[in-house]
This record gives sequence, structure tokens and C-alpha cells, in this order.
Amino acid sequence: MHITPHSDAKPVCGIIGHVGAGHVHSHKGCIQDDSGGFAVATSIIKIAYPADTLIQRVSCHHSVVEVETVDGGIGRATARRGFTGYEEELLQRSLGKDGIYSQPVACRCFGRIYGQGVMEAPVAFQTAICLAIIDTFHKKYPEQVKVSEEGLKGNVGKCMATLININGNSVAVMAVVNATQGGIGPVEDLEGNVCFAGKGALMKALGLHEVPTIIVEGKAYIPTLSAKMEQNSFWIRFNAEFDNPAVGDALIKAADKCAVPSLNSNTAYPRYTGEMQETTIAFAQKIVHIGKKIESSTSSQDKTKLIAELALLVSEDAGGITYMTNNLHEIVAAGGLVPGLAAVLSIIVSQKYIEENLIPEITPEDVDSYLNIIFQAIEFMSGDSQSLVQYIRRKDQFDVNLLDDWVQS
Repeated sequence: MHITPHSDAKPVCGIIGHVGAGHVHSHKGCIQDDSGGFAVATSIIKIAYPADTLIQRVSCHHSVVEVETVDGGIGRATARRGFTGYEEELLQRSLGKDGIYSQPVACRCFGRIYGQGVMEAPVAFQTAICLAIIDTFHKKYPEQVKVSEEGLKGNVGKCMATLININGNSVAVMAVVNATQGGIGPVEDLEGNVCFAGKGALMKALGLHEVPTIIVEGKAYIPTLSAKMEQNSFWIRFNAEFDNPAVGDALIKAADKCAVPSLNSNTAYPRYTGEMQETTIAFAQKIVHIGKKIESSTSSQDKTKLIAELALLVSEDAGGITYMTNNLHEIVAAGGLVPGLAAVLSIIVSQKYIEENLIPEITPEDVDSYLNIIFQAIEFMSGDSQSLVQYIRRKDQFDVNLLDDWVQS
């Protein structure tokens, strides 16, 4: 595989991967390492633009954590309830670790991680790590690696993007940090190839907003699927009616050629179902039900059990409703897929894996396999441009003029 620095040519395709800081748990028992997409996209950029992404310094001052990489990238984030001296001591366990793998590094320091304002310190730390990685590349290659803010009120994430040449194909690669002020996320209205606010401006500058795109997601436990699996497998997903089946088919053929375990679905990510609204209402009803029980409780044991039940809902199920605005979800679904442009590549773990590990963790070996599939898929895509282009008109279903009514930017 021949990969070189930027080409001035318009990209023929794109690769986008994000990290949802703190988006570990979701409804229906889903658990994930949502930093996988960021790790893959950053690793691709790193091949063309080498940089030392190991963590060399971590410090805390009141509510602010600061992370610095060996190549001088600095990232800062705040935790709503601050950092204790003991937590700062725990953070030193990250020294010498690769910040590209942000959730595993955060778990190494804190043991585990929850979003939704439950464990702000590790979420803020994960955010600072990712921002330090982006700053590393931008400082070292300011003309080639471009950076933008997310551009959403209350969010502190950033995006970096560049053009690289893969076997003669001009490819736009973007790594996105979706992170919320105070470590209370996730808010991921800018995941996938959703194109507006600061991220949208950067996508348009590179031509990434109108080309077939591989969206890279992380490593997840999905109870209904994982229970039937004997080994971890790559998972290729798109919706034949709304997305770009040619991108999906290229990924399916690439996974087959790379001889890795894989599953695929062309009925994933249905649109206009009201799913997010229904999930939000159902979650709220559970909260109301517990609240009414608490209101009538007098026993300390009963109240304790009810509060513990509430804690589970907030720390786990709530992650399935907070990450995206309801009406936006109608059009781009859970993966943030602009119609006509994309398909998703991720990993689904087995039941045995989750029983042994509790929380999925992206590894360098996983990333290597991702890269093999993606590079092979680009080869297939480059030889089938006509099929790719025929679906792009579907992006007209994504009315960017409505976004101001849906998401406060």
C-alpha cells in the first residue's frame, strides 16, 4: 500500500472517524469503545504525517486537566466537579501510552468510564487526550492538517482533516472529537459525515461533504447480536434505500478479501421512524415511574434500591438518548450518515468477550485490521466510480436549511 502526503486534487472518497467522549453505554444494554473511529482515522493520517502521539505529561489545576504529547500537542478539558489529588495521581498511569487510544487510556487510569455526567473526570481526561492528539498533528503540519472547532454551543471538541494519496487515489481523512463542556457528554450531533457548523466548514474546504465516504465506528457489544457470536467480527452497515450501497459493497468485498470475520446488513439505519423520540419518551417514563416510587417511599432500604435503579438508567440507558437531537436522527440515523454518501465499518464483540472484559477496548491489532479493510475497499471503490456516483443524489434529502431549527449552533 502506497500512502503519501496531501494531494491538491479533489478527493474521490473520504474516511471519517469520531470519538464520542464518554459514550460508553447506551440503551438496550449496548456497551462500546466509541473512540475506535478516531483511532483509525488518526492512524491513517499518521502514516502520511508521522508524529509521536505518546503522552508525556498530565497535570490538573482545580477543574482543568491538561495533557501533552511527546511532540508537543496540548489538550485541555474541564470536569464539572473538578479533580482530586488522588485522581491526578491516577492520571500518571497514562504516561508513555498512546493517546490515539483514548478510551483504553482513560480506563487504565480510572478503571472504567461513564458519561451523562456520572464520571466527569475520566470523560474530561479522554477529551483532553484527543484534543492533544489533534494539536500534535496541527502543530507539526500546520499547512497540511487543518483543524476546526465542532461549532456547537456547549461542545468543546475539535476536528482535524487532511488530504492524502492512497495508491494514486486522493482521499480526504477526518478525525472528529465530539465532547461536551464539563465532561458530561455525549452530544454527537456532528458524528459521522454530518456537515454543518465548524465541522461542516472544514469538510467543505476539503471537498469531503460530497464524496462517497467510509464512516468508521468503534468496537461494541450489542446483546441481540453478540449473544449469537463465537468471535469478534467486523460489522458493515448501511441502508440500501437511503445510504450508498456501493460503499457498503466495497467494504463487504474488502473484508472478504482480507479474510476477517465479518457481518453485514443493508437494512441498518432506517430513517423517519421516530425512533429517537420514542426512546426518549420511554426513558423519561422510566424516570417518572421511579420518581413516583421514591415519592411514596419511607424505608431507607427502598429508597436506596430505587436510587440505585435510577443510577443505572442515567449511567447506561441515558447514553442512548443524549447523543443526538431527535429530528437530526430522523435523517442521519445513529451513525450520522448523510443520505447517499456513506456506509459504516465497525467491530461487534462476542458474548464471551464482554463477559471477560466488561467494556470493549480498541487495540492496535484492531486498528491494523481496520486499515487493511479500508485500504482494500478504496481499491474497489476506485474501480467502481459509476456505481458510487449514482447514489450521491440522495444527499439532497438532507436539508441543511432545517438544521438551525434543530440544533443550536
